[in-house]
Amino acid sequence: MLKKYLIYSLAILFPGFLAGQTQEAVFSLPDTLTFKESIQIGLENNRNYQKALLDEDKAKYQRNEIRGAGLPQLSAYGNYNNFIDVYPQAIPGGGFFGGDPEDINVIAFGVPQSLKAGFQLNQLIYSNSYLIGLKAAKTGEEFYRLLAQQSEESVIHEIAMNYLSTIQLHLQRENLLATIDQLEGLEKILKAQYENDLARKVDLNRVTVNLTSVRSELENLDIGIYQREGYLKLVMGIPVDTPINLDRSVADMNTVVKNFQISGFNVADRKDMQILGVQEQLYEYEYKNIKAENQPQLFGFADFNKNAFSQQFDFLSTNKSWYQGFLIGLKLEIPIFDGLQTRNKAAQSKVKAQQLQLDRIQAEDAANLEYQSALNKYYNSLSTLNSLEENLALAKDVLRETELLYKEALSPLTDLLDAESTERQAQSNYNNQIIQVRIAQLDILNSSGKIKNLTL
Repeated sequence: MLKKYLIYSLAILFPGFLAGQTQEAVFSLPDTLTFKESIQIGLENNRNYQKALLDEDKAKYQRNEIRGAGLPQLSAYGNYNNFIDVYPQAIPGGGFFGGDPEDINVIAFGVPQSLKAGFQLNQLIYSNSYLIGLKAAKTGEEFYRLLAQQSEESVIHEIAMNYLSTIQLHLQRENLLATIDQLEGLEKILKAQYENDLARKVDLNRVTVNLTSVRSELENLDIGIYQREGYLKLVMGIPVDTPINLDRSVADMNTVVKNFQISGFNVADRKDMQILGVQEQLYEYEYKNIKAENQPQLFGFADFNKNAFSQQFDFLSTNKSWYQGFLIGLKLEIPIFDGLQTRNKAAQSKVKAQQLQLDRIQAEDAANLEYQSALNKYYNSLSTLNSLEENLALAKDVLRETELLYKEALSPLTDLLDAESTERQAQSNYNNQIIQVRIAQLDILNSSGKIKNLTL
């Protein structure tokens, strides 16, 4: 038990104590991290999504708090009075106190010291405002639930986009490595030919310059890959120094790109539209709650207490007399006139509801435009991909024929270098376009509210 409180105290005094302990946790990732696995890990560890889930829990507690206002409210109280001078009271003369009726008798009623202790019970019996508040609290839970789902979709989309962008950079790197292998082989051949006076120095220098340029491009690309992978890990909520190896089959034309199915579009499937619908309900409850402020409310109450009186402080004496008091009652509150405050508050609520209606119409138009733009982007990307596929095939043929001609001394080195550069660019463009098609697919899923299909 002592150890438990010691650790708790350290956590309060040094906030980094427990944080330092959790940071030492090591993530164990598969040898090859698939697309779905990265999304699943992100949903388990992304900080923003975890915060959204906590907001959902907080909404449940808020609803319980509102519900608690309708339950019995019991409290204990105590009251000790020590009158240094007992308050005087003025009464007319005559009667029981004697004297002239025109006189004023000043008498000290009460004793110098008194002690009172008891219990007070209050119970709400009827309040339309309370009933509306319960309904609004339940709708508030739905609101935060949708916000959590929207955060989940946002995390899925962001991980997917960064996953594909990282794969795109890796495909470019593979292309550069293949080019470097070709140039290194060509450089060895030219060096041997130059040493035997079969090739010119300028030809060897050209290959060396190209090789240096491609290696420099590879170094810059490695920096970009490191940064992109680091951001992907950040979105997934894992330490940035965790080794990661992505599954590149996500860019496979045969298994992924060509099998994509476009489903129907329904604007009501989007979480942002559902959130606006819940906000509309909340504004309706807000308006009803404001109107309910002018309606009667009924409360019940009870008070049980013990009283003692004395000339001096001797309340702890065993023979002290205590006098019991017990009270029950009802309290009815009927608002009559509040300076038109409630009326103007209700009018403000109506205006906010009208503004929300305009926001909803605009959001629907924007959602339709986003979906149509995603479709156009997808079809254009597919068309461009087909063209680049044909272009890549032609570039490979040109490179192959140029290599044969160069080996037979029928084509200059410049033609070979140009063909190699053209083939490398065609391959890079083709790889990039595959990713663009996949990104366009993500845009369709995201704009139609079906991005969670990636986890199925």
